[in-house]
Amino acid sequence: MDNKDTRTLENRFADLAARAERTGYPQFTDFLDTAEQDILDRMQRRFAPVRVALSGGYEGAERRIASFCPSFMQDEEVYYPYVCLKIELADARFLRKKPQHRDYLGAVLGCGIERKMTGDILVVEDGAVIFLMQEMEQYLTDSLTGVGAADVRIEPFTGDPEQLGGDGKEVVISVASMRLDAVLAHGFGASRGDAADWIRQGRVQINHRECTKADTVITEGQILTVRGRGRLKIGTQKGVSKSGRIQITARRFT
Repeated sequence: MDNKDTRTLENRFADLAARAERTGYPQFTDFLDTAEQDILDRMQRRFAPVRVALSGGYEGAERRIASFCPSFMQDEEVYYPYVCLKIELADARFLRKKPQHRDYLGAVLGCGIERKMTGDILVVEDGAVIFLMQEMEQYLTDSLTGVGAADVRIEPFTGDPEQLGGDGKEVVISVASMRLDAVLAHGFGASRGDAADWIRQGRVQINHRECTKADTVITEGQILTVRGRGRLKIGTQKGVSKSGRIQITARRFT
């Protein structure tokens, strides 16, 4: 994000905060990515007494909507303007290869929906669950009939959104060093070259901040995000092998 885009976003946040204080009604952004959320985090103290909060539909959501609420409003009075929909595969049993996250995202954007209108997309056994701005619900329902070679239908998601994040998959990573590119490669089962490409392309974040240095040293508790691949939460170091490789635990979310 360049300086001009940053200033435009900062002005937008300030306008929403001022409107919330002036009208006494909550104001909302569209879905924000982690870089935009970071800008908001640095600004929000100046908006007092207006309260700023974020929601993406479930604990651990990456893309979230910001609310700007007058100080007298309670959290339970705030209703975020998004819906949770199920993109259900019509014949999941007969598909040779089920669609992946990038396939669902590409199909949604291919309908003409802007990225800022969409929150997280979580792939499940028989389709995907998507968080979407409420104003786009009917349009997506009418427009999206297929994802790749698969026919789909759109329905309201009736499960518990808080169960969607899951606990991730526990993995043990063996690396020669705790460099970012090495940890990413082993954590996501990719080559070192692929990991270097992700970093160079600006697809990698550490604790929701973009990182473009492949030799950054990774430590326990950090969350590594690769756009289009998922997240890796770094756990504890288990020890060092006889060959000198470091063994660490991690949880992978895809």
